[in-house]
Formats: sequence, C-alpha cells, structure tokens
Amino acid sequence: MPTRKPPEEDTVQADLLPVMNVMFLLIPALLLAMEFASMAQISVAVPRSVSNPTSQPKDPTQPELGFKVTIGRDGFRTRSGGADAGPGTIPLSSGDYDYAGLAAAARDLKHLFPAESTVTITAEGDVPMDVLVRTIDVLRGDHCKLGKYARGEQPGDECLFWSPVIESVG
Repeated sequence: MPTRKPPEEDTVQADLLPVMNVMFLLIPALLLAMEFASMAQISVAVPRSVSNPTSQPKDPTQPELGFKVTIGRDGFRTRSGGADAGPGTIPLSSGDYDYAGLAAAARDLKHLFPAESTVTITAEGDVPMDVLVRTIDVLRGDHCKLGKYARGEQPGDECLFWSPVIESVG
C-alpha cells in the first residue's frame, strides 16, 4: 500500500511590494520637508562687542512702576509698586466692564511714568477671551499704532502700556 506523504504546511508569502512603495514615497517626502524646515530658520548672530551703549541707563531715582491689572468677575483691580494705581478697584458699570475707567487710570499712570510701557495682566479663569483682548487694547491705547516701533522709532504719545505680559492664575 502506498504511503501518504505528510501534509506540508502552507507557507504564506509576505508581499513586501506595498511596504516598499510606501518607503519609496516616504523618503523623498521627508527629505523635501527637511529642506523646507531648514529654510524656515532665522540665523541670529549676537554682536561680539559694542563700542557705545545702545540705550540710556535707567534713572535710579525713578521707582519702577510694576503696573498690574487683574480682570475678575466683579471688574478690574489695579496695583502698582511705584505709585498709587488709581482707584484700585474699577467695578462693573451696569453689568459690563468699565473700559473707560480703566483707560483713565492707565492715562494717569502714564503721565506719572512716561517711559514705562509694560503692564502685567491677569485674568480669572471664567473671564471671556474677548474681555482679555479688549483690556489689552484699552491698556495699549485705542489709537496706538506700533508701526513706528517696528521701524525702530519710539511709539507716539497715544500709546500707553503697549507691552503687555499675560500671567495665569494658579
């Protein structure tokens, strides 16, 4: 009687062609992306030495302002390290934030500290983003244009505190 051959297990051939096609497309795409990434870099070279100081030293008799504005549910709170920050609390006016009162307090402080341009703004977590943006605009000055500053000139007198620092609470 003839003997049967043991059944051979069916072997599955791995089809590597799709993987090779993906690699064939992926390698040039990555090389092209790296070329664009290198072109997007801006090289910055710091000068090795400076013959004359580029800015005037601060007046040691003039205290730092340290102007801070906190936006809360109940209105604005203003604080300052170098001077009285106006009313201290600017409450809501008929259910809305009193931007005119904040602008008046900012103008008063700007007259006392004309060289100061920085304000620190803090908002409570439930304050809407548009209130934060409008506060930045009011503290900068509604008619402030910083195109002169981009060209290296000083901003005009209509600019109040045009360099905001946003702090988070907690």
